[in-house]
Amino acid sequence: MAETTAGGVYQHRLNTRSVGFPGVLMQSVAQISPTLGIFYTIAFTTGQTGITAPLTYLVAFILCLTLAVPLSGLAREMPSAGGYYTYVSRALGPDAGLMTGWLYGVSVALVPCALAAFTGAVLHDELYAEFGFGLAWWVYAVAILALCYWVAFRGIVISARFMMTMGIAEIVIGLSLAATGLLHPGPGGLNAAGFNPANIHSQSGFFLAVVLSIFAFTGFESAAAIGEESREPRRLIPAAIVGSVVMLGFFYVLTAWGLQIGWGTDHLTALASSPTAPAFVLAKNLWGVGWVLVLIALLNSGIGVCIACTTSSTRTLYGMARTGALPAVFGAVHPRHKTPYRAVMIQSAAAVALCLVLGLFYGPINLFNIFGVAGTFAYILIYGLGNVAAWRYFRTVGRRSFNVFYHVVFPVIGTAALVYIGYKSIVPLPAYPVWIGPVITAVYVVAGLAALAWARRPARAGWRARAGELPDTDVPAAAAVQPAA
Repeated sequence: MAETTAGGVYQHRLNTRSVGFPGVLMQSVAQISPTLGIFYTIAFTTGQTGITAPLTYLVAFILCLTLAVPLSGLAREMPSAGGYYTYVSRALGPDAGLMTGWLYGVSVALVPCALAAFTGAVLHDELYAEFGFGLAWWVYAVAILALCYWVAFRGIVISARFMMTMGIAEIVIGLSLAATGLLHPGPGGLNAAGFNPANIHSQSGFFLAVVLSIFAFTGFESAAAIGEESREPRRLIPAAIVGSVVMLGFFYVLTAWGLQIGWGTDHLTALASSPTAPAFVLAKNLWGVGWVLVLIALLNSGIGVCIACTTSSTRTLYGMARTGALPAVFGAVHPRHKTPYRAVMIQSAAAVALCLVLGLFYGPINLFNIFGVAGTFAYILIYGLGNVAAWRYFRTVGRRSFNVFYHVVFPVIGTAALVYIGYKSIVPLPAYPVWIGPVITAVYVVAGLAALAWARRPARAGWRARAGELPDTDVPAAAAVQPAA
């Protein structure tokens, strides 16, 4: 079926009802990037809180549920490619919706530039160290981004299959390494001391570790962006949002515990200060040449998160353009592949350009850290506005589904955690060049304000009535909630 965008550009619809629950779930799981999330945070969390690192992931899991549950309610009510743009527009008004959708669409669109660079650097370092072979990191990075472009351009079904295959592989490898560590414990033996709060030696260190662990879960919201392409969006999208947090909570806690036990809980200082990712060290000790599986898992994770970010960001930008909030070019859908192909082209070109320019200037690791901090602040704003939107929506339009725990207690706890995360991220101010991250977030916000000013011109005023509308309804946001101007 064809339709016309608010800007008058002929387009086709997305490939509706084409992805089942496994594909929807893995969209969120892939954007969380399980093995990257644990293999490259376990040293920091252990350094901050010692043997109780597994407990930090457990606490982070509980806190992330307070963010995921309100969002899942919004996804059930409003299945839309616009995701946060649609939810916030309906609950808080089109201006807030545009800013939230812009922050999500742009910040997530640029994540692949940093993740591809980081993955390329890991591939180069490990292959060169072990085999004396290693192309320049940027060659791997560009190859990853090219693959992501092809997959995203060709369609959601191919993307889902890629993410399912790679996601399952990396989770199995990560859990297998953890299980091997538990079966062959290092000095200190098999114990559950990591889950005993009495072993927390520094409360400030523990909470700082929880802060980082929370952001190892970011990406659970990604399933919302493929709501229109899901077979049963009102049922599957909420289940995938919460299910991905539960699934990764189990994965992180068990893997952190297994890595520490396999390393040896008597020697955790060495784990925290290891110049090489502890997962590589442990795999080489326990698996011998099989350590290459860990490298494969990390490659899978890097590719998976880049594909997932490309998918979720371009769907958000498409959802905004469809209502006229962004230029119609972002809303153009390929007639055969049924993907927002022009948005994919623009996103991929920007990711490659930033990867090469900033990566060659700052280095791939610094690029990863810079955009990691920038993403942290962007997510604080996005999740915070999402929490406020959930409270407002279910206190007004969705009163029949209002739940004091889900829509008041959880958003308050989640938002308080986000404020604390923001504080701990800039106090003390990170060293150069990582402090550039918050500056990039500020650029996102300023660019969003410019986009809002463009959209609010009299000639484009019609988008405000369409902001928040669903693909299967003609009810605009203005008919649902009338926030203050």
